[in-house]
Amino acid sequence: MKKIFLSIVTLAFGFSFISCDLDEPSYGKTTSNNFYKKQSDIAEALTGAYLQLRTTWNEYALNFYFVGDCSTDDALKGSSDGDRAEVMELQNFMVYTTNGEVGRRWEILYRLINRCNDVIAHAMDAQGDKDILTRYMNEAKALRAFGYYSLVTTFGGVPLITSPMQPEEILRVPRASADDVYKQIVSDLNDAAALPAKDKYSTEEQYHLTRGFAKTMLAKTYMFRGDFQNAEKVLRDIVETDHDYALLPDYGMNWRKEYENSSESVFELPNKVYDKSIATGTNVPHFFTSRDVPGYQGYGFHVPTTDLFNAFDKDDPRQTYVFTRTGDRYVGDKQAQDNHQSATGFHDYKMTVPSVDKAGFDVWMISYNIRLIRYADVLLLYAEALNENGKAPEALKYLNQVRQRARNTNPMDPRKDQQAYVPVVTARTLPDITVTNKDELREIIWHERRVELAMEGWRRDDLMRQRRFGEVMKAYAAKYNVQKGRNFNDKRDYLLPIPQGEIDKSNNVLTQNPEY
Repeated sequence: MKKIFLSIVTLAFGFSFISCDLDEPSYGKTTSNNFYKKQSDIAEALTGAYLQLRTTWNEYALNFYFVGDCSTDDALKGSSDGDRAEVMELQNFMVYTTNGEVGRRWEILYRLINRCNDVIAHAMDAQGDKDILTRYMNEAKALRAFGYYSLVTTFGGVPLITSPMQPEEILRVPRASADDVYKQIVSDLNDAAALPAKDKYSTEEQYHLTRGFAKTMLAKTYMFRGDFQNAEKVLRDIVETDHDYALLPDYGMNWRKEYENSSESVFELPNKVYDKSIATGTNVPHFFTSRDVPGYQGYGFHVPTTDLFNAFDKDDPRQTYVFTRTGDRYVGDKQAQDNHQSATGFHDYKMTVPSVDKAGFDVWMISYNIRLIRYADVLLLYAEALNENGKAPEALKYLNQVRQRARNTNPMDPRKDQQAYVPVVTARTLPDITVTNKDELREIIWHERRVELAMEGWRRDDLMRQRRFGEVMKAYAAKYNVQKGRNFNDKRDYLLPIPQGEIDKSNNVLTQNPEY
């Protein structure tokens, strides 16, 4: 495992694969004429692709949370209005075509896609073990599919680039239809489903993408398209055939360092720091913690809303691991959490790393893995697909697995020696659901997804695919008499604008989304 982190760092500082925008090539001094010849070259190129999701100061996870939560009823941007103002635009649906956060998403994901294209194009011509080279190619396809999924679900149709291209060629590529982008995603993920299972990788490669990741993203793609029949087939394969994953016995374990890359983790970004002089950590948690507590002193972004808090049953122990409150104190801290600058009184627990786990580290390289997809997400998608396909009794089995784990969770966080609120768990806490009416059960499953996956970046994705984004946000604005959601335009705000800089560089080959 240590080897993979050090190789990533080596690439970050020494490898000349630099690209920032759609029109930049994914190589500099290194070209296909003097590289990609050996298996080790392809391995380094693949590591370079993985690296695009976790580049210091430009981490995809930060954008993932800002776009995925702060534009929804789950989270506020937080901090002062002028601090990271581009996220405030997302929150209030007043997004300009020059919005920096929108541009950052486009930039990171196309850098990822460009790197993946290099691996896919050259892997099978390199000298080495063909089975390993095929795996590298399929890992790149899985990563490319993730990149295109993240683009098409927020921008609609985008330029579909599937092979290495020169800048002047890229600038002539128009937007493909959303249908064509989804077809490419499905093709890539079907190929990547041949990847090894999670437990088949060596310790050094334990964070490489797996068949479970490929199938989960394929299921998410089908769900987003409303294709519940195909989604059910893929999800059944994950849950009932492969058995690659299992829920941890306690919900709170998911965010403790001793359970990194656990049985529940489907996709996790590794940020372990082995050598404190090398920046292999993440700076994302620092953006989300309180400004006022020694050892934390973050930016106070990604604040849970009161509406999200009210969505939880008062005795649901999961809220202990979603909301950090004033008065909570982590073991080893001398001062309790102070959230007086938070608009709701809460901060994001799941991205709060106790100061004892950061001792000796720079705040910009925190040793903390970011969990992007958990098996609980898979189980709830499966329950939803089954219900939509008229199989409510079967859906209840998987819905109630998630609820059972939740009610068995310790309401007192073992990482704290002082907790402002401890839910009172009784025999009546989170009882099994028995409703089999399709419409009623759909609402219950949607609610369960909200509380189980709270603050994990998937809320916008859910509201989009459920075709109720505008409805929910306008209701939020009316309920709380706030700006957030009031400006939602159903003809505009289901998509983000294409970055104006990309349109300009293409000489208007790229076209803008409606109403921007």
